[in-house]
Amino acid sequence: MPSEVHPPLGAPHAKSKSASPTHVLVLDDEETIRWVFQQTLRQQGFVVHPAASAEDAAVIMEHQPVGLALVDINLPGDDGLTFMTQQMKKHPGLLVAIITGQGTMDTAVKAMQMGAFDYLTKPFDINEVEELARRADQILKTTARGIQPPPVGASTEGGAVLIGKSRGVREVYKAIGRVASTGMTVLVLGESGTGKEMIARAIHHHAGTRSRPFVGVNCAAIPKDLLESELFGHERGAFTGATDRKLGRIEQARGGTLFLDEIGDMPLNLQAKLLRVLQEREYQRVGGQETLKVEARIVAATNQRLEKMVAEERFREDLLYRLNAFTLSIPPLRERREDIAPLTEYFLRKGAKELGVNPRVLTPEALQALEAYPWPGNVRELENLIKSLLITSAGAVIDRTDLPRNLTGEGVEDLSHGAFQQAVLAYWAPLSGAWCHQGKTGLLDQALQALEKPLIRQVLMDCGWNQVRAAQVLGVNRNTLRVKIKALGISRGDQPMQDEDDDHP
Repeated sequence: MPSEVHPPLGAPHAKSKSASPTHVLVLDDEETIRWVFQQTLRQQGFVVHPAASAEDAAVIMEHQPVGLALVDINLPGDDGLTFMTQQMKKHPGLLVAIITGQGTMDTAVKAMQMGAFDYLTKPFDINEVEELARRADQILKTTARGIQPPPVGASTEGGAVLIGKSRGVREVYKAIGRVASTGMTVLVLGESGTGKEMIARAIHHHAGTRSRPFVGVNCAAIPKDLLESELFGHERGAFTGATDRKLGRIEQARGGTLFLDEIGDMPLNLQAKLLRVLQEREYQRVGGQETLKVEARIVAATNQRLEKMVAEERFREDLLYRLNAFTLSIPPLRERREDIAPLTEYFLRKGAKELGVNPRVLTPEALQALEAYPWPGNVRELENLIKSLLITSAGAVIDRTDLPRNLTGEGVEDLSHGAFQQAVLAYWAPLSGAWCHQGKTGLLDQALQALEKPLIRQVLMDCGWNQVRAAQVLGVNRNTLRVKIKALGISRGDQPMQDEDDDHP
């Protein structure tokens, strides 16, 4: 494989200029990886310096104006993170992207907290490599070399378990690494069952407060007349039945994290008091006069669109601004199907240990069925299914036949007869008779439109909004599907889908 030709050692470390090409160090002990990066980045106009060891890379760093370093985390001798921190101290402004074959949350968070620009997981997508290099190049060309970016926090080990290697989950890992040690209020967005509390726990852990309390409050589960006392506590005699002083959840979370789940369900009168907590960092117990300081980090979560609730005057706009200090979104499971296999493997191990049963494995056919299912209940639904299968399956292998029939689609009635036909006739037969007597026309068109919109939208959802796959399921070509989407006003959530060439509108 071709090798990079370097200027003679001992040449001065040139200063970067906006017009000169960006120099990229590729540090990986696998020759194939180095060669792929060389060919890819050279075609993009970068000057590439390959190195098989941290020692060789350090020599290159001393004599070449490297702006971006792609560093494998597992190296002979020094590990990639050690090399990264050493070189970032010596060369302020250096951007480092970590390469890892593990892709775990801890690896990603640790790298981001130590100052990594980004990270890639093996096997990587060439397009992702090119996009990362372009972003780094833009930053290097608009930022004066020699300015050290602000630190993003300290490293921690272990933590709450988040599983997945999809792009969306990797973005979550990086966001946790950036915000964990800042103490900022965080708003976690995501559908029910996506793992919002797990993200809150990961932030708590990687903030260095894992030995401190993590206190959760489900704002939707506690009656409204009791929620204020639960949050703020109360003094003795504050109301009927208050026979003793009670510490609120805010006080219980002192030094740690207060997690406010389903924040969108908090009553308006309490929202005003929570605003004071976020803005002034102080509060009073119910029935008390003493002003107490808030000494907990607050992470809130919701599956609702708070902007829409503000417009409907069901959520305070000023509170939303305070909560929006740092927003972190986790995608639904149907939009990250590549995470289903590792999640399933994890839940099989975890469930077997919790339930005290023998370990199980899934056949490829069973896993394929899981990956095709839309998972309206997200990760929580998948975990509950795996626990159920661990109890109900007889052997050591879980096959497709062990899965629920609604999940595999088997046993569904043919559309030409049975319950479906009866349901259609039950609804439309009365209209048919009325229209015949009234002389009205166009009943078939109206019936087809009434069926088409919900059916097409459901198929799009089940196919992860992939128009190509949805068109195949429906048995129409993609252009026909696009026309119907536009004519029927089908939207993804509250946002209309774009008429684009990609598969994910």
